[in-house]
Amino acid sequence: MGVVSALLTGAVLVLTGCEPADGGRASGGEAEASTTSVSPSPSATATATANGVERLRPAQILARARAATLAARSLRVRGQIREDGERGDVDLRFDGRTRAAGEITMDGGHVSIICIDSVVYFKGDDAFWKTAAGKAGKTGKGTPQLLGGMWLKDTAEGFGELAETGDRKKFLAETLKEAGTSIKVEGTSRIGGRAALTLRGSGGRIYVATEGEPYVLRVDIGAKGYLDLSGFDEPVAVKAPPEDQVVDLSELE
Repeated sequence: MGVVSALLTGAVLVLTGCEPADGGRASGGEAEASTTSVSPSPSATATATANGVERLRPAQILARARAATLAARSLRVRGQIREDGERGDVDLRFDGRTRAAGEITMDGGHVSIICIDSVVYFKGDDAFWKTAAGKAGKTGKGTPQLLGGMWLKDTAEGFGELAETGDRKKFLAETLKEAGTSIKVEGTSRIGGRAALTLRGSGGRIYVATEGEPYVLRVDIGAKGYLDLSGFDEPVAVKAPPEDQVVDLSELE
């Protein structure tokens, strides 16, 4: 999925000379994406009906699941990814097709991300910047103080792979691709209390809801980790952080 490598690429950008004109001090508390969610009502869950995907061929099941998941107005993705011996814990909320906000924790460091259309905001804590500095061959002693809890802002083009995190279509495509080819129906299961059909591929398993909309509920790619999808159509509001807490990297070039 390239998440870890993309984060480190963004870190190196800052560590190699991008310095805010005001010294990077924030005036006020940290900004977080505003998100709200509600649980489905018991009555909605109780009246869920079978959607009949078990009667379809594997390729048809996957196509319906992909379409239903993309059609949801919003959703939440949580799980773990592992790449090059590193583990990342992911918690993202998608608002529409190209708006997302969430957190990634890796090697004890914490990163917040907000993607709004073609703009990406990125903020790491002290532990993250020290780790990133070490990987870039630098001491990193002054980086947390320099940034002062600021958000880094750039275009999707500037942040490269990191920007794809906020594009739900690309994110879902990359996630499903990890399950591999030769998809076959393996059996049934329950994910988050919901009945699901298990599809097995050469690289992992995909779990598709068999009641209500045939959403993708989980993608399990074994040693590479897993992602759970939930919160379909629950209210989510992704907002940009306050301007006085943002460093625009495009203005520092």
